Amino acid sequence: MQETGPTTRVALQDAERAQVNDLVHKVFENCPGQTEYRYLSFLREHVDTPIGRIRDTYESAAGQPVLLGNLPQFESVEHSKVLALLIGQTIGNCVAYSDYNGSYITDIRATELSREKSAGTDLLAMHNDLAWASDVCRPRTLVLVPHLAEGVVPRTLLAPATEVVDRLDAATIDILRAPVFEARSGSSLGWKYERVRKMALLEENAGKFVVRLNFSAYSPAAHLDSDQREAAAEAHQQLHDAALAVGRLRGHAALKGEALIIPNDHCLHGRDPIDSGNSRRLLLRSYVVPNSVVEHHGRTMISLEH
Repeated sequence: MQETGPTTRVALQDAERAQVNDLVHKVFENCPGQTEYRYLSFLREHVDTPIGRIRDTYESAAGQPVLLGNLPQFESVEHSKVLALLIGQTIGNCVAYSDYNGSYITDIRATELSREKSAGTDLLAMHNDLAWASDVCRPRTLVLVPHLAEGVVPRTLLAPATEVVDRLDAATIDILRAPVFEARSGSSLGWKYERVRKMALLEENAGKFVVRLNFSAYSPAAHLDSDQREAAAEAHQQLHDAALAVGRLRGHAALKGEALIIPNDHCLHGRDPIDSGNSRRLLLRSYVVPNSVVEHHGRTMISLEH
């Protein structure tokens, strides 16, 4: 089948690209400490950027990922970090998680030293980042900016929730809508205990589907009888399978000069396997939340325990 990739694509005009390039250099030059928080603090004074129209495009995309093209390209990874934060601040507020990675920018690459799921070379399963977290802290948007993408570039697999749900039968949807799943979180975070929450894996908010899928975080709730557990486990697997099928159709190999803006609640994402011998790839990720989340915490370094 033909791969379609993101349906919403926006390319900067050359004059806009030049303005963004100048702004990235301005931020970098005015932040001699070269820390992400300094970059972010300076960028808050410049949210009315030449790419301000991207916010309207993203908000009107109705849960679809947005591919942003004709971005300036930088040799320095620090400049690419500023770019990732600039795009994030155009959409909302960039945040870091004190009990997760403590960083406003995450480097996504294959490495033996990282504990993150995305640091391997095998197929990265379809998921929503930190899907089990509450509305007052969960990242609502992911911004992915390739700093390096050479050779056989693996695709980022993209599965809008509406297209995933279209592949599910009514009985499966009913089970996924019920709070019969347990979300276990905290065991790999900086928490002293593991938190268990009962949740539905499928909700609807303002006419858009919200999906909860996060690697092995979910399982049928302990109180279910054997038949209910079996039905819940089967519905969970059907959700995984449908998301992967859509993701493989909608995959996009993001190149330098592009950025993917992904609505975390409304679009699942994953990654094709990486051929480490024929690929050089470094993605920079920023997490973005709406104003209400930052106001709740009073800061941009927030905790997932809320």
